[in-house]
Amino acid sequence: MKNKKILPFAFTALVMALSGCGGESANIIPETYDTSTENGACYSNTEGCMEFVLDYPFDGLNFTCSSDTTNKFITLFDTNESVSTGACKIGDTVTFYLMGDKDKKIDLGKVDLSAISNVASGTSPPRLTLLDIAGGINGQVALELSKSDSTVKVAMRLAKIIQAIALKDGKITSATDIQPVYMNALNRTGLEGIDASITTANIINLDDASFNALFNPWLDLSAVSNDDAFIVVSKLANISVAAVFQPEFALFSTSQAVVAGVSGSNGMIGCDKSVCNPQDTSKTNSFGHFMLMTDRQGMTFGSGVQWRGKVDTKLDTIGGVNLQLMLKAKPKQMTATQQDNWIDPITHEIDRKRQFGFKFDVAEDNAEPLTIKQGTLLADKMVAGTDGTIYRALAGLTSTATLTAQDKARMGLWTQRVNGVDYQGTIDLYKQYPISYLDRSVFKNAENTAASQNYFFPLYADLTFKFSNTDVKPVKLGIVIDRNGDIRTNIRPNVPADVFSNTSSSVVDLSTDAANGCQSDVLQYPELMQDSSNTQQYRIGTVSRTFTSSYMLSPNSLSLRMILAGDAFGTLNGALIGMNTTIKTSTDTNESIVVGGALLKAGSLMDAAAGTKPASIVFADSEGKTVKWANSFASFNSTYNQNNTTDLESKELAKLAGGTITFDLAPCYTVKQKQ
Repeated sequence: MKNKKILPFAFTALVMALSGCGGESANIIPETYDTSTENGACYSNTEGCMEFVLDYPFDGLNFTCSSDTTNKFITLFDTNESVSTGACKIGDTVTFYLMGDKDKKIDLGKVDLSAISNVASGTSPPRLTLLDIAGGINGQVALELSKSDSTVKVAMRLAKIIQAIALKDGKITSATDIQPVYMNALNRTGLEGIDASITTANIINLDDASFNALFNPWLDLSAVSNDDAFIVVSKLANISVAAVFQPEFALFSTSQAVVAGVSGSNGMIGCDKSVCNPQDTSKTNSFGHFMLMTDRQGMTFGSGVQWRGKVDTKLDTIGGVNLQLMLKAKPKQMTATQQDNWIDPITHEIDRKRQFGFKFDVAEDNAEPLTIKQGTLLADKMVAGTDGTIYRALAGLTSTATLTAQDKARMGLWTQRVNGVDYQGTIDLYKQYPISYLDRSVFKNAENTAASQNYFFPLYADLTFKFSNTDVKPVKLGIVIDRNGDIRTNIRPNVPADVFSNTSSSVVDLSTDAANGCQSDVLQYPELMQDSSNTQQYRIGTVSRTFTSSYMLSPNSLSLRMILAGDAFGTLNGALIGMNTTIKTSTDTNESIVVGGALLKAGSLMDAAAGTKPASIVFADSEGKTVKWANSFASFNSTYNQNNTTDLESKELAKLAGGTITFDLAPCYTVKQKQ
């Protein structure tokens, strides 16, 4: 019987209160270690069990766990969760292979799970990637995502095998598409037709022609070129790290000394001294919160808020200091424009290659960017900022283990200079809502669609943002969901500079150009994010996953996540859409920022004829209601203004705290047919 699990991909009530649990479900009740199951040696969410998610949706990959000398397992693909999973005990070595229905076998080497994670999976199983499996075959981890890297070359050969199966079975129409692949009975019989079992040495050492010949007559590996295979490996690498990232909002945290497991983190904190003691009233404190997202092309962007100031009262906890600071210090907006190399998909380190750090611009005179200068994503869950309980648990260390220089280099640190004063601090950062492949039954583009069939993407639309405070004019924003599944703006050309301040219009019009706005989702100048009319566009989000027709709660839907970050968005600067998150803003449980889900339902697109546009398209939250958006910076200005009523700027910003969104297909949009 398949493992029972609750993964973060499912469209359920995924509302996470960031009030001392950091968005991770750390309150898992340990149970007695379970007996073997079809896709692993233990049940997920049980003591000592490490469930893993394959980056490729592959069903039927054979594996064994070193702690279980009797049973053999296969990965299983769950259509509702959109992922393939397996499970072994923490610290196991996993042996992977593909088995025929008799005795032929493709050996895929061994992976030490300790290199992936040292903690129980909980509701956030780590990704186990083709690059991890390739590292086990090659005996070393990849050094960079390059065709010349020896381990990447092995991963490319694994991709060629899987893609060839998918092409043979008609699961894909393009060698670079990623769709669920099944090692079913027919394929196991086909595997028996090869001349001899395939070893890891064959995978590493043979030239392309000799390697391809090993799979005859079962598979035609020549149908997948090396370039195709590298595109697939690169796509999977980006998917493996793409998610929403945020620090805990540490208003209510306690000392790490009394926190167990991976909860109770301190978020992003610091001061103008080398040691930030909560009881030290002479220091100037700094703390903040943000949301970042990484899209399918590996770009990261986001928005947040920072507080800075002194607290006169001696307090025992960092959370207490933060709460006082939030009430007394005026919040400053932080903006992260698009940057690459946020979490390196090979090393899981922050900004490993450039070594410039990941930067937030802070809206304050004489404030230099806040730079996250180091950190490593551990267990595919979290960047830990100190050597306390959290880091040791994630790193698999005992509470008394001596930390090395390498341990110190993995911790999350930030720096900033304001008015000539240097600030520094730590950051505990969570990875949430990882993305998955996009199923071609719902996300139809020219690449994954067969000839004479309709496809919908790129999809051009206008979002209309209404504010809960009716004093603020609605904003109509043109967007395109591109062929990759990423979302950017599609603002019409020649928008007046005073578009937000113009009093003659009842709506701020940043909509899609009605005549020429649907020509191409590929920008003329992608490095500058400018289209053919030299209009500046902006990355704003991604399709996190699809829900197919078999998913009863919301069939044939796409889950959208967006962050609008930058001055160009005017009254929408900092808007958060589709985050499924609740951020508590005080000890009063009724005070919080809620950002619900955002589901685009594709039924009307599926029913439309080629060359036509559906009259409407359904855009709803997880309860089928109007999609709501929120702005944390504006919301915290509201909190500040309640205690500082004479501050007119914060009073005006508080009006921008959120509202509703409607989604309309652009006037120029039509469903296409592949020729």
